[in-house]
Amino acid sequence: MIAGIGAKRVSARLIVLATLLCTLLLLAACGGGGDEASVPEVPPPAQTPAPVLPGGTVGVGQAETTADPPFTLNTAQPVPPNFSEAYGRRARIAVQFYKLDEDALDYPQGLSVDRQVRDGMEELRVQYPTIEFFSYDISNPGAAAGEGELREGEYGTLAAQLGVGITPFVAMLAPTSEGEYVVTNLFQGYTPQPVLSQALFDLAAVEVEDNTSDVDVVLETVEVTDEGGGIEFFSVQNRTERSVNLQGYTLRVLSPEDAQVDPDAPQVTINSDVRVAPQASASVGRVPDVVDAGGEQVSGTFEGGTSLELAPGDQVALLDPGGAVASTLTI
Repeated sequence: MIAGIGAKRVSARLIVLATLLCTLLLLAACGGGGDEASVPEVPPPAQTPAPVLPGGTVGVGQAETTADPPFTLNTAQPVPPNFSEAYGRRARIAVQFYKLDEDALDYPQGLSVDRQVRDGMEELRVQYPTIEFFSYDISNPGAAAGEGELREGEYGTLAAQLGVGITPFVAMLAPTSEGEYVVTNLFQGYTPQPVLSQALFDLAAVEVEDNTSDVDVVLETVEVTDEGGGIEFFSVQNRTERSVNLQGYTLRVLSPEDAQVDPDAPQVTINSDVRVAPQASASVGRVPDVVDAGGEQVSGTFEGGTSLELAPGDQVALLDPGGAVASTLTI
């Protein structure tokens, strides 16, 4: 019996010693000595680089605006007369600014991004004739305040009023029932053409009561007579994909105060059949033997135009037979 008890004690001691040995081994493996165990650092997940778009520029303005911020044009500052006229007429407006000057510091990959957006907007304009399109080279602001009238293609303070940052820059404006304008979409940087097209589609769907023609024809030149400020001839470009007959179109002088059409002002009326082929131009003169700027005889004639008393800086508008404004031009 005594021998059996002694054997049990030996076995118990062996178990205790074995347990202590296992504990020491575990402590050694974990760093022991009361030190905290070192945990290997987990490397952070790899960052996916932002996609580099055509031209090497990362797009920053490819999303539609989440809200429609208001916009009020300050006409007390120099702004393009045709833009001001469309704004006053409460037209749907799409305006873009681009940069074509070579600048290796800003665009080390070239300026294909600005050209792509500019050309894309020009292609889209034929699909949306009820939207007024304006396009400006950001390096051509024109005269500063108090330094004279803006010339065709100059934008004055319009870029500053719209908050233009980087180019290409596209803003789409729509009038509201409260008499204000809102920015429906704004894009800065490269924007794919399908995105611009969808934004233009949405803009064209806005219900407005403007007086914009649904035929995309534009005034290219207006040549005045040597005396009296009458019109010698004017040229019209057809930007649609179908032939346009200019018979019944009129040319009117806009009011210098508010750039609106004055129905009582003298006007020019195209009284002959003048058909302009798609994507082509034609000139209309005061007499059949007038030669236009290209050295070609005019395609037809108009009535009136001798008592307009036009002067440099005056603005004229081309109206379709229904009286809607198709285009404006500053003399």
